[in-house]
Amino acid sequence: MKVAVIGAGIVGVSSANWLSKFGQEVTLYDKGEPGSEASYGNAGTYAKYANVPTNSSSFFYLFPYLLFHKDSPLFIRGKYFIKALPWLTKYLSNCRPSKVKDTSEKLTTLLSRVDEGYEDLFKDANIEHLISKESVMYLWSSKLFYKAAIPDFATRAKTGIDIQLLDHNEISDVEPELNNNFYKGALFNGSYFSKNPKETTLGLLKLLQSRGGKFLQEEVMDVKMNSSNKVEIITDKGKKEFDKVIVCAGVWSKKLAALFGDTVPLEGERGYHIAYNNFNPIKRPVAWQERGTYFTPMNDGLRVGGVVELAGLERELNQKVISFLSRAAKHVFPNLLGHDQEWVGFRPSVPDSLPVIGQSKKNPYIYYCFGHQHIGWSLGGITGKLIAQEATANKTDIDLSPFSIERF
Repeated sequence: MKVAVIGAGIVGVSSANWLSKFGQEVTLYDKGEPGSEASYGNAGTYAKYANVPTNSSSFFYLFPYLLFHKDSPLFIRGKYFIKALPWLTKYLSNCRPSKVKDTSEKLTTLLSRVDEGYEDLFKDANIEHLISKESVMYLWSSKLFYKAAIPDFATRAKTGIDIQLLDHNEISDVEPELNNNFYKGALFNGSYFSKNPKETTLGLLKLLQSRGGKFLQEEVMDVKMNSSNKVEIITDKGKKEFDKVIVCAGVWSKKLAALFGDTVPLEGERGYHIAYNNFNPIKRPVAWQERGTYFTPMNDGLRVGGVVELAGLERELNQKVISFLSRAAKHVFPNLLGHDQEWVGFRPSVPDSLPVIGQSKKNPYIYYCFGHQHIGWSLGGITGKLIAQEATANKTDIDLSPFSIERF
């Protein structure tokens, strides 16, 4: 069977590899270089503990703080606020405790299988040297925010992660080089991270190609059924026929889904990072929770990233966000000088914090795997495996109906 995958981020590359592993003839499409969007600029963490959605119950009450406080990691462009309001309203409606509990249970089902999605791929691609098994550390600078996080620990442990709580002095024992102005911390043992997300994605692309899969750097302009009941992909360079198509195009999946009559409230959350080359004072990702900021020791230096900005799909960087990240970095590492790199990308986010995984109900030859919000890097492998199972055998390890696009 000939299968096309649209989108060469970590979700698309993983999906393509699992399809190839299951014996399919795979062609991967992307208008840009593989792994150059959100799969490039993230914190690199395989966050198996991340089953508490961003729109948790506390988010509703913290929203005024997040919207107006100078140290808030949430930014909304004034001119975009009205346009984002319908999505924000739906997002806030999912902060009800009963809804958060349901979302958390569904995320737990996926996150407890993160290793299952990646282990074979990493081994087959020979990229295990890019993966560090050092656990992620969370930090809280105030008693108030730490106490707010305590109820989530039991929920996070359901993914199989071991949570090691740290007092003020123990934080310095674990990472002695950071400026320890923190009240408490936690190690999520069993989490790990990539020291080079771009090379990790490219390594998986090479694995796909070694198995006979193809990558075409072409922009998909249209997708339609032809008279032979085949799916025809039309690009800026030509057209080809396929038996099935899997859409893994991140924030651009909304436009493609609309071609088949499927609607999805997909928003692009802009995420940022700055980088300090040849500076690596820590050995693990460190997350400053109140600031929504991660510090990750990559192969080429320290990456400082995170935040959420609602501003559409513009490429222009907001210097207020850059300044926010720079201030956070200098608070944790006071001797830092100017950063060497600035980046912005787009997280594909739906209001209920769950990815879209499954078959289109409008067209049985089309499948979806997108909308992973903040945890696409963690879930790319397992959701790629699941969508490949559904497309090839119509039988999956878990029930995918909770993730169907029909829920909207």
